[in-house]
Amino acid sequence: MTTTDAFESYLAKSNLRVTKERQQLYDGVRAQKGHFTVDTLVHRLKESGYAISRDTVYRNLPLLLEAGVVRQSFRAGRETIYEVDEGKPHHDHLLCSQCGKVEEFVDPKIEALQEDVARQFEFELQHHCHQLVGICKKCRKS
Repeated sequence: MTTTDAFESYLAKSNLRVTKERQQLYDGVRAQKGHFTVDTLVHRLKESGYAISRDTVYRNLPLLLEAGVVRQSFRAGRETIYEVDEGKPHHDHLLCSQCGKVEEFVDPKIEALQEDVARQFEFELQHHCHQLVGICKKCRKS
């Protein structure tokens, strides 16, 4: 099953139609490289020739999240940052509070520690969003 089929299947299971706007949003989101906000997504979609409104993105973003097409990566101030989720392995983020640079990383020790904490509090982990905020090397030199 292709990812498009999986999204269409998700919509069908949710008794939702595959509209032109949903298909364009899905295609546009899948073309994204790196991290994005709703505003940057809308801007990039318009640059690519898609006539999708900000309201359409906001209305349909929960569907893309639930279908596993997109994931919430982290928060930067008041904005939620997203990235394409399909087939991308788990990772965490370092975020520069001055320039906004994002570095992805994986650390087995952090992963093990999270599991230990969850066991200690009798939680079954489903997912997590780990972000470390600081100042990158380039900004510290400025």
